[in-house]
Amino acid sequence: MQPRSTHRRHLYLQSVYALTQRPTRPRIYTFSSWSNDSMFLLPPRDVDRTLTPVYNISVALNLNPFVPLSYVTTVRRGIDEDGELVGEFELAVMHSRAIVKMGNHATRMSNVLKKDGHSPRKFLWQYGDVELRWDCRTTLDDGSPMCICSDTRAHQIASFVPPPLDASPPLPAATLTVFPDGHELFDHILLSALVVERKITLSF
Repeated sequence: MQPRSTHRRHLYLQSVYALTQRPTRPRIYTFSSWSNDSMFLLPPRDVDRTLTPVYNISVALNLNPFVPLSYVTTVRRGIDEDGELVGEFELAVMHSRAIVKMGNHATRMSNVLKKDGHSPRKFLWQYGDVELRWDCRTTLDDGSPMCICSDTRAHQIASFVPPPLDASPPLPAATLTVFPDGHELFDHILLSALVVERKITLSF
């Protein structure tokens, strides 16, 4: 009998293999319910019947006495905290301090995320040679914002629908739809979507 950790690793590698193949149509990924200090991004059931998490998303409080009180959101590949670090971002409470990190490179949030035009719901994400535009001006019938992600050619490559901020529980599950061309930018799409959602939440 396989050890539990080995079995979970095997399931994850199977899931990764399926997900790294460029799909022919958009795929809808679902965020699991928040539990303790983390949640998962789950693949569509028709791609992975085991629903092995693609990413693990956790949030922790930074109590370092030499910096403003802040929350750190961390994204890792796979099912738990042992997965490869994709990136993280830190936003201070009642302070403008904001840091974003991908891999081993960290920088100020203002160097990566900017407002795109005059709307407070349009954002430009520029990290290295990756450039994404997020437009969150659309609101669905249930009050959920819909954020559209486009590449440098103005082609839609993803859409993100978080639950409405003022809805009564239980909240609907947040979803991230990634188009075929967006899969090679999945890490940036996910991390920037979470940053944009936090920015919108703070301005609500």
